[in-house]
Amino acid sequence: MMMWSVMSVRWLAIWSLLLLMAGANSAWSGTDYRLDAGDKISIQVYGEESMDVSATLGASGVIRYPFLGNITARGKTTGELESLIEAGLRDGYLVNPQVRVRIDEFRPFFVNGEVRNPGGFPYSQGLTLRKALSLAGGLNESADPGKVFVVREQDKTQKKQRIDMDAPVYPGDIVSVEKSYFYIYGEVKSPGKYPLTGGLTFRMAISLAGGFTERASTDTVQVRHEGDKNGSRKESELDGSVESGDIVTVKQSFF
Repeated sequence: MMMWSVMSVRWLAIWSLLLLMAGANSAWSGTDYRLDAGDKISIQVYGEESMDVSATLGASGVIRYPFLGNITARGKTTGELESLIEAGLRDGYLVNPQVRVRIDEFRPFFVNGEVRNPGGFPYSQGLTLRKALSLAGGLNESADPGKVFVVREQDKTQKKQRIDMDAPVYPGDIVSVEKSYFYIYGEVKSPGKYPLTGGLTFRMAISLAGGFTERASTDTVQVRHEGDKNGSRKESELDGSVESGDIVTVKQSFF
């Protein structure tokens, strides 16, 4: 009897240590992170190793558990899932079950648009927008650094939002980087909106737009930056650099 008590105390100490480790290893331990497709979890019951289960949530969010059958894990926190399993096991199987649910691997986050290697990536703790973009190979030459957006998976409105480069990115979030454009109007043969690549000059932009018309002033162009609240225009030499969102106007020559 004494030996059983000592072993029980040891098991309880080990179990407590595992709980602390789980808290340290989970980015949302004790918070409202909700499980979804792609999350890999492990379920342990204190003193009942035969009931340990590891599972990756599929699209349905349902897992199979001994005695209890199908359980919907999707949308639940680890704490809620623990309580649900404990209640089920308490109903005719175990007297006082102690269940621990741990997230072994979080579902991926995604980076789309103007990056070198778009796609889904494994989440790791401490992920920021800056790190997410780096994992995707960084911005390509067509990217607009001012138009990097995040759609939060947990945001029911699914609105694109701008966040700071050091702000966190969470599992299931979608980062999108938009293409950089400029606009050219006036005395060019094909005015309109054009994609911007690195190192583009106004002279090159005019060439992309079909070149000057016969009435064009060929010395300088007028430039207004998109988002400039004052709407001010400035004169620029043809060898100046085009920036994302620039609105370029080639004036008519009066001579």
